[in-house]
Amino acid sequence: MNHQYYLTEALKLAQIRKGFAAPNPAVGAVLVLNDEIIASGFHEGVGMAHAEVVACSKVEGDLSEATLYVTLEPCCHWGRTPPCTDLIIKKGIKQVYFGYEDPNPEVAGQGQKILQEHGITCLKVDHDEIKLFYRSYQHWVQTKQPWVVSKLAISLDAKIADEVSKPVNITGQEAKEYTHQGRKRADAILTSAKTIIQDNPFLNVRLNEEVIAKRLFVLDANLDLPLNANIFSSTDKITVFHSSEDEHKISTLKNVGVECQKVAASDNQLNLHEVIQHIGFMGVQELWVEAGGKIFTSLAQQNLTQQSYIYVAPKLLGHDAISAFNASENFFERAKSITWFNLGYDSACEILW
Repeated sequence: MNHQYYLTEALKLAQIRKGFAAPNPAVGAVLVLNDEIIASGFHEGVGMAHAEVVACSKVEGDLSEATLYVTLEPCCHWGRTPPCTDLIIKKGIKQVYFGYEDPNPEVAGQGQKILQEHGITCLKVDHDEIKLFYRSYQHWVQTKQPWVVSKLAISLDAKIADEVSKPVNITGQEAKEYTHQGRKRADAILTSAKTIIQDNPFLNVRLNEEVIAKRLFVLDANLDLPLNANIFSSTDKITVFHSSEDEHKISTLKNVGVECQKVAASDNQLNLHEVIQHIGFMGVQELWVEAGGKIFTSLAQQNLTQQSYIYVAPKLLGHDAISAFNASENFFERAKSITWFNLGYDSACEILW
C-alpha cells in the first residue's frame, strides 16, 4: 500500500474546507480496498459529520477488508458529533493510517490508542504536506491565538501609496490571485478602518467564478468606519475593535449588524495582543491580515505574526510616496527564514517569524 499517495489524496479533500471548518480542523479521509479508493469524505464544518463518517457512509456493509486513510488522528471524544473511533470499530475496519496526531488534549494520541486496543492497526505516517497543513491548527491549540499571516504589497523603493496616501495599483494579476487564495485559506481577515476609508476594498474571495464572503475584523479605535463601505455588502460578519466610548457610534454600528469589541489602547493605538487573543478565543485558527505598513510592522515588532508575504513590484513611486515600514529598527533580523519566489512580473517573499 502506498501510504503517502493515499494520505495525499485525503489531504486534497481536507484542503477543500481549509478556512471554513474552524474552530474544528479541516480533515479529509479515503477508504481503500484492493488498492483502489472506494469512498472519500471531508469535514464540512462545525456540527457536520467528520471526514471518516462521510467516507464510511458511502459504503454499505462490512468494511473489514478496507483500509482507512485520514489526515488527522481519529477523534475519540463526544463533541457535537460522536467519536469517530466508535464508528471505525463498528464498521470492522482493521487498518487506519493518519498523517498528524491531533494536538487537542481530548484526543492527543488517545484515538490511536483506543483503536489499537481493539485490535486495529492504527499508525501515524509522516507526511510533510500534512504537517504543514495543520501548522495553524497546532498553533491555535497550543496558544489559543490564531496563526497570523500578514500581507503587504510594496514598490521597489518600499512605498505603498502616493504622497497623499492615495492607493496605487502596485502588483499584477498573479499577486492578486495569490492574495485571494490566502484569504480563502484563512478563517478570517483583519484590516483597519484607515485601509477601508482609503481603499474601500471588498475583502472577500474572488477566484475564477467563485465569490466568497469571509469573516472580517476591523481595527477602528475611534469608530470611524463609514457605513457606505463595500465591506458591508461583501463580508460574512464584521467585528470592530475600538477604544472609543461613543455610545452613539457603537449603537449605529450595532444596528447594522456589526459586533463592537472594546479593547485597551495607548496613544490611540489599540492593544494588538488583546485583539489577537480575542480573535483566537472566537475560534479563528488562521488570520489573514491586510492593513497597511503600520499594522504590518507593529504585528511583526510585537511578535504577533507567524508568517508574512511581501510582494515587490518592479516600479518606483518616488521619494514623497508613503513608506511601507515605520520601524527604526531592522525587524526583519528576527525572521526565522525568508524565501523568495516569483508572481508573474512581481517578486515575493514568504517570511516565517
